[in-house]
Amino acid sequence: MNAAFQSLIGNGALIGHASYILLIVSMLMTRMFWLRVMAIGSGLLAAIYSMVWVYDPVSAFWELMFVLTNVGQLAIQAFRNRKTSFTAEERAFHEVAVPDLEPAQVRRLLKFGRWVDAEEGTVLTRQGELAAELVFIVEGKARVEVDERPVGVCGAADFVGEISVSTGMPATATVTATSPIRYLAFERSLLRKLLDRSDEISQAVEQAFRHGIREKLIRTNTAVASSAGPVPD
Repeated sequence: MNAAFQSLIGNGALIGHASYILLIVSMLMTRMFWLRVMAIGSGLLAAIYSMVWVYDPVSAFWELMFVLTNVGQLAIQAFRNRKTSFTAEERAFHEVAVPDLEPAQVRRLLKFGRWVDAEEGTVLTRQGELAAELVFIVEGKARVEVDERPVGVCGAADFVGEISVSTGMPATATVTATSPIRYLAFERSLLRKLLDRSDEISQAVEQAFRHGIREKLIRTNTAVASSAGPVPD
């Protein structure tokens, strides 16, 4: 029993354990960058363990190939990110809406969008209807109505139509531009296909939706409280 325990902790066994721990941690990462970093660390420790303590050059060779593959993928991603450039509006979308995505991933997302300049009175979503587009406002204001009753206002950095994209359900409110408005529009069905293919982009967009909905609720609650006035004694 004691010999078995010693084999688990002696002769560099802790290096072997650390390699597997890093491999498990890498599987828990939600961003590909950190997954690869953890995988590289795991592979290096496994190669050291195989060469120094186990004397298994075959395992060490393939562990190093595993490391080099991940290093190569990180280098390719870094190259793509360096090649990616943004306009001021695109950069604002990246920083405000999906800051956790790599620039190359944002460029992939933006390929599914188009910039729109619309007039006052343009209806962005109608209550009870499936939103045709996801809208990210960069300039202008829009009125939010539920059952023809104003309940809030949307402006720069707000999403419109996210409920339909996220859940496939009809819009819960009618949103109408109250000024000339500029926005980034994503056709719902095409965007949904992209989100279904890319877990990282999907997670970033869903996080942006949750943040946006929370901000809208805070604004709506504040507006309702202000309109109600002070509670009488």
